[in-house]
Amino acid sequence: MSHVVAIAGGSGGLGRAVVDALKMDSRYEPIILARKTNPVLQNDVGVPVLQADYSDPDSLVQLLEDNKIDTVISTIAGLDQAPEVNLIKAADRSTITRRFIPSVWSGFDYTQEQAKVSPMAAARLTLLDAMKATTSLEWTAIFPGVFLDFYALSTPSHVPRNAMAIDIDANAAAIPGDGTYPVYFTHSTDIAKWTVALLGLKDWETKYFLVGDTKTWNEFIAIAEAAKGVKFDVAYDPIEKLERGEITELPGNKALYELSGGKAMFQKFVAQIAVWMAEGRMLYKAPFLNEMFPDIRPLTVKAALSKN
Repeated sequence: MSHVVAIAGGSGGLGRAVVDALKMDSRYEPIILARKTNPVLQNDVGVPVLQADYSDPDSLVQLLEDNKIDTVISTIAGLDQAPEVNLIKAADRSTITRRFIPSVWSGFDYTQEQAKVSPMAAARLTLLDAMKATTSLEWTAIFPGVFLDFYALSTPSHVPRNAMAIDIDANAAAIPGDGTYPVYFTHSTDIAKWTVALLGLKDWETKYFLVGDTKTWNEFIAIAEAAKGVKFDVAYDPIEKLERGEITELPGNKALYELSGGKAMFQKFVAQIAVWMAEGRMLYKAPFLNEMFPDIRPLTVKAALSKN
């Protein structure tokens, strides 16, 4: 008998990658939870798309129970955590739902100190606090580093471009600090594979880390330059500049300004993340899903930047 797994936010991005991975495993029956019904998507993906009213916890409980949803995997994006908190509370009330993976998917295992200065960190900790308050759910958070999809040249992905430190299309980079510290990269398809593998474990820890590849930014740029056969325009932003909320603007940043509340807000947000990177705070500890599921061979930076 297959377990019904609902992917909140499964219409695109990482959620869509998780749906694709679940479809490959006969142990699971994926369902997409979306704010609106989407017959076109349902037909294209071959998975039911159910409308979820995240403002109505009672209707969410009924949705989970009527569809016998055993596990919820959330990939809901954004800083407003109220919809997902309602979903967490509904899953906790459901007599059917047993497990929940919240939409953390972060490069950093955020602390309360970081939450005081970063809306993103605060939002992620809000979700973790909501999970800790549950009484009937087994849950875990997954930390995959930076999405390698942001830079891949030919590997298919549902995750859109993001010029975080490196604008792969513009052959430009704005590196936090000196670029000599390790950064973790994982492609969404590999995140999805490890997530599905995790569902098969009898018991969960409350957090797992995974790393597709580890490179410094300087190493990454060298690989990108070799792959594209061009020299990148590289700027190095000192920590003092970043602490003022300033970054070197990359062409790919501009498309994200409106979604982030304007240029100043976007740069402040990116600058704070960049400070933590430059300080070497992206340091993961066990448990690693890599070690638990060694048969999953993740995409490397070099392979992702290959044009073949």
